[in-house]
Amino acid sequence: MWNRFRSVSVAVREVETNSSPSFIVTLVIRWHYTNMHIRTLLITLFVLPVPLLACTAFVMHNNGRTFIGNNEDSWCTQGQVCFVPGMEDHYGAVYFSTWTGHPFRDWTDQIGMNEAGLVFDGLSIQPKDAVSEPGKQRLQFTELGGRLMERCATVPEAVAFLKDYDRAFLHKSMLFLADANGTYAIVQSDTVIVGTDPHFAVGNWRMACNTDMDAVPIPRLQQGRALLAEGVDPTVEGALSVLQGMRSCRQFLGNGTFFSTLFEPDNGRVHLYFYHDFEHPVIFDLRTELAKGPHTLDLPTLFPPNSEFQALETYKTPFHQQWIFWSFMALAGLAVLLGLVCGVVVLVREILRLMGRSVRPPWNLYLVGLTMVALAGLVVVLLMMERVVYFGFGDVHPALSVLPYLLLLIAVGLFLRARKNTEDRWATVPGLLLLVPILIGCAYWGFFW
Repeated sequence: MWNRFRSVSVAVREVETNSSPSFIVTLVIRWHYTNMHIRTLLITLFVLPVPLLACTAFVMHNNGRTFIGNNEDSWCTQGQVCFVPGMEDHYGAVYFSTWTGHPFRDWTDQIGMNEAGLVFDGLSIQPKDAVSEPGKQRLQFTELGGRLMERCATVPEAVAFLKDYDRAFLHKSMLFLADANGTYAIVQSDTVIVGTDPHFAVGNWRMACNTDMDAVPIPRLQQGRALLAEGVDPTVEGALSVLQGMRSCRQFLGNGTFFSTLFEPDNGRVHLYFYHDFEHPVIFDLRTELAKGPHTLDLPTLFPPNSEFQALETYKTPFHQQWIFWSFMALAGLAVLLGLVCGVVVLVREILRLMGRSVRPPWNLYLVGLTMVALAGLVVVLLMMERVVYFGFGDVHPALSVLPYLLLLIAVGLFLRARKNTEDRWATVPGLLLLVPILIGCAYWGFFW
C-alpha cells in the first residue's frame, strides 16, 4: 500500500568501482547463460556507478514563519503527486515521486510532507561502508519511510523513532528532515545531526558533526547559503528567491532540476514548480487535498508545455526507452557469445600449431574477440551510468572517452578485412554487424564530437 522512500541511493556516484574488463565480461556472461541469476545481475548493474545529481534543500525560520525548499534534480521524465490520507491515529501526507521509465528502476518517493508539518527529502551522498546494528529492526525503505511519516510530527520525534531501526541502508544516502518549528536533522547511517539554526541548507555531501559547510564544493548550495546569510524575508517570495538560486539548468538540453517544492509547514500549503520554471506554480492546500481521499496526480501534466522538458522527453536514451535498453542488452549478449566462440577457435588452432599442424595465425579472430569484449564493456557502462549519455564517457574516466573512436577504427578495419580476405568471415561479418548499431548510438549521443 505504501510506496514510500524507494532507494534514493540509486542517484549516487561511485567512481572507479568494479570497472575492470574481466568484471564486465563476467556480468554479461551471467546474463546470457544463467537465467536463474538474471535478477541478481540486474540489481548488481544498478548499484554500480550512477550519476550524482546535485539535489539541494533548505529550511528557514524567522518571525514565527517556517519555509522548507527542495530542488529535485534528475533526468526523470515521469513524476507523480500522491496524497495519502491518515488512518486511525496516523498522519496523512503528500509524496512527490519520480521514475525514468527504466525497466529495472521503480517509482521513487523523493520528497514529502505530512499534515503535522514534518518534511523529508532523500539525498544521495558519497558512499561509506555501513555496519548493521545488532538487535535493531531492519525494514525496507518503503515500509520505514511510510511509518516515519505516519507517526512523527516533529524532527525530534522522527529522530527518536529512527533510533529503533537499523540505518545501514543509508550507506550512500541521507535523509534531510525539517518541521514547522524550523528544527532540522541530517540522518545518515553513522551520523545524526540535529539543529535549530534560523536557516540551514544541504546538498549531496556526506556530513559530519564538524563539517565545514563553507568548504563543501557545491556552488549552488553555497549560493543558497549566501542568500540565507544575507537575510531573506520570511515570505513565499523570499524563500522562493533561495529556491531559485539553488536550482540547476545545464546547457545541454536545459536538463537539471526536475521539480521543486516550497513547503509552508505551519499552514499545510505546498508550492510546486516544474522543470526549473518558477513562473507557473501549482499550489496545494494539504488538508483540502487529503479530505478528497487517496489520489494521485501526473506531475508534468499540471503545468503548461515546457520546451526544455520536451527536449529531454525527445532525447532517446536506454534509461527512458526500454526498447533501447533491451536491444543493447541483446547486443552485449551476442557480442559475448561471439567472443567466446572466437576464443575457443583460437585456442583450438593454437593447440594445433603446437602439435605441428600447418595452421594460419588467427589474427582476425583475435581482433574480433577483443573487439567483442570492448563492445560489451561499452554497453554495460552505457546501461549503468546515465550521466554518460549527457556528459560523455570522459565524465566517468578520461581514458574511456577514446573507446568509441577505437571501436570505429576497428569497424573500418573489419570491413576492409572482410572485403579483401574471405578467411574467418563467419566471425568478422557478424562482429561488424554488432558494431554498427552501437556506433550509431555513439554518434547520436555525441561521443565523436
